[in-house]
Amino acid sequence: MPVSSFFRRPDPDAADVNRQNTLVLIMFFAAGIVFLDRFGITFLFPQIGDDLHLNHSRLGSLVSITAVTWAISSLIFAVVSDRLGGRTKWMIVASLVLFSTAVGLIGLAQDYGTMLLLRAVIGFCEGPALPLIQGAVARASSPDRRGRNMGIVIAGTLLIGSALAPSIMIGLATALTWRLAFPLVAVPGIIVALLVALFMREDHTARADAPRLKARDFRLVLANRNVPLALAGTTVCLGTNIGFGAFAPTYLHEEGLSRSTATLVLTVYGCVIALGSIITPAVSDRVGRKPALFAAAVCSGLVPLFFVLFAHSVPLLLASLVVGLMAGGSLTLITYVVPGESVPRELMATAFALQIAVGETLGGALGPQLGGALADATHSLKSALLLYAAAPILLAVVALLIRETAPRIGKRTPARQAPEASGEAALS
Repeated sequence: MPVSSFFRRPDPDAADVNRQNTLVLIMFFAAGIVFLDRFGITFLFPQIGDDLHLNHSRLGSLVSITAVTWAISSLIFAVVSDRLGGRTKWMIVASLVLFSTAVGLIGLAQDYGTMLLLRAVIGFCEGPALPLIQGAVARASSPDRRGRNMGIVIAGTLLIGSALAPSIMIGLATALTWRLAFPLVAVPGIIVALLVALFMREDHTARADAPRLKARDFRLVLANRNVPLALAGTTVCLGTNIGFGAFAPTYLHEEGLSRSTATLVLTVYGCVIALGSIITPAVSDRVGRKPALFAAAVCSGLVPLFFVLFAHSVPLLLASLVVGLMAGGSLTLITYVVPGESVPRELMATAFALQIAVGETLGGALGPQLGGALADATHSLKSALLLYAAAPILLAVVALLIRETAPRIGKRTPARQAPEASGEAALS
């Protein structure tokens, strides 16, 4: 064997794949912590509602206020990031530290007003995180892995923030009271912020060569028909997901399921949705965004419907949740993948944040608020769940109207070249 073979440099392609995988792994946990801290409170609504004497409308407003402040800050800081050439590392770190600190203070709330204020602060601090995380992953991913990688990040939000959250939040609240649960779930956010600070690096050369954005460039975000269509789809998707996620635990409680049984159902649901958030985008890399999104929209409507139909038959309910394998990919596709492939790369984070800003302000705020008001008016959360079952029909219509963006299927149409892997976000 030649001596030179011992000194051969590693395969650069393999090194790039390893950097992508490491980045995706860290961002998987970062995104998961964001959603654990944001939606973990919903699993404690029965206890918090009893302790603070809150009705369904007020509980819904605790979710809605976070959505509004999340929307405002996500757009502000994503635009700042794009104008600075995609500098995201320290913005992500700051977001993780600040919202984790705010979550830790939730346990001190003594009334509805204080709780509402803290939830608003949490939303504002969390807002920049997910658009910047997805922007970093999208820029670092090769085109044939982009859908899968972005789906894995969303899987983190669902696995940690939905599947594991019931066991984490209810377990801590049962053992220590809900007031002590929040400071404890804030700790992982600080740890993940430290990991991002230590291991994430940005390609300074690529950033220096990147064009700086001008105000007139932002018209390009809306120039492609996919973006306004995605705005409508994201609004429906977030409104349905957030509303259903807010009230599903309370619905199961009101239907007489024991705490352990409800936790099992919610954990299985979260795991299936998390797996679906990887499977559906990966399938869309092969068959196209349009058919995958349409199937995901149909299945998104079936999930709350099955909760209503099978609430008293846990085996049937668990079996029906198989539709979540497609439903789980709807948010990734309509909010991140399609808009990200429809705009110039230097506007990617802004496109993501615009989706979040509009979707959270309209869907995220109105979804739980309308569901809570409907439940109070009809004296049944079943009405709210049926509302969330019908809403995804609009998402299915959007899926039929968008132009295909998958690299292997359709041609990209933005004014400038669509985003390609650039290594702008990588890890050492």
